[in-house]
Amino acid sequence: MEMLRKIVKIIDTISEWSGRIACWLIVPLVCGTVYDVLMRYFFKAPTKWAYELTWMEYASLFMLAGAYGLLHNVHVRVDIIYNMWPKRAQAIFDTLMYLIIFFPLFYILITYGYKYAAYSWKIWEHSYISYWQPPVYPIKTVMPIAFTLFALQGIAEFIRNATFAIKGRPL
Repeated sequence: MEMLRKIVKIIDTISEWSGRIACWLIVPLVCGTVYDVLMRYFFKAPTKWAYELTWMEYASLFMLAGAYGLLHNVHVRVDIIYNMWPKRAQAIFDTLMYLIIFFPLFYILITYGYKYAAYSWKIWEHSYISYWQPPVYPIKTVMPIAFTLFALQGIAEFIRNATFAIKGRPL
C-alpha cells in the first residue's frame, strides 16, 4: 500500500508541475494576440505569424493542462445522478470507467499521437495556412507528451478510486 501511495504522489507531483509550467504559455499567447490586434486594427498592418503562433500556443496550453485539470478535478462531468450516489459507489463507477473508457482511449491517443508526431518530424512538416509556414512538428510532439501526462494522472486517479472502492477509505 505504501508503494501505491508513493507512485500516486510522484504522478501527482508531475501533473502539478507540468500544469504550473504549461500555464505560463498564456503569457506569450496573450501578448501575441494583443500585438496582432493592435497591429491589425490600429496600424492596418496585420502580422503573418500571429494567428498560427497563437493557435499553436493555445493548443499546447489546452493539451498540457489536461493532467493538471484531472488532478484538481476540474474537468466537466455530468453528475446529475452521480452526485446522489454514496462515495464508494462513485469510486466503483469511476474505476470501471477508467478501465472501460479512459485507458483504451488513451492507449489509442498515445499510440497514434506518437506516430503522427514521428511522421511530422520525418517529413519536416510545415503549415501552409499562412505565408509564414512555421514548422508544425513541435506542436504535434506536444500531443503524445500531453496524452502521456494525462494517462499517468489517470493511473493515479484509478489507483485512488480502486483503493477507495475496495477498502472503503481513501489511499
